[in-house]
Amino acid sequence: MTAAARIITEDGEPVVHLDLDAMEDEATGATFTFRVGGEVFSAISPDEADWQATADTDSPGGLRAFIRELLGEDDYERFCEHTVSNRKLNAIVQGAQKHYGVSTGESRASRSSSKKRRRR
Repeated sequence: MTAAARIITEDGEPVVHLDLDAMEDEATGATFTFRVGGEVFSAISPDEADWQATADTDSPGGLRAFIRELLGEDDYERFCEHTVSNRKLNAIVQGAQKHYGVSTGESRASRSSSKKRRRR
């Protein structure tokens, strides 16, 4: 399979159909914050996290990269000084998703699509 040919403008530049560099930040304005061990932390929207940090969230190292991406380096280092259960970590991620109005992960299959059907 070969790549489709590029369309070149009169200026000699390729036509760009989607310019991610020009997308405006759609943040709600208020940063999601939470408290652990008396310290306050803030997190970016999971939608704003770099895909490379979210690619392997099922592995322990991938989850750490995801949390580091959400918190930023300074907050992440302080956060790591606290003992946080998986239940509480999930609550942080879910809280950020709810605050920013986003969701990550797989969507649920509808009942009709998840049933096995035989052809007649």
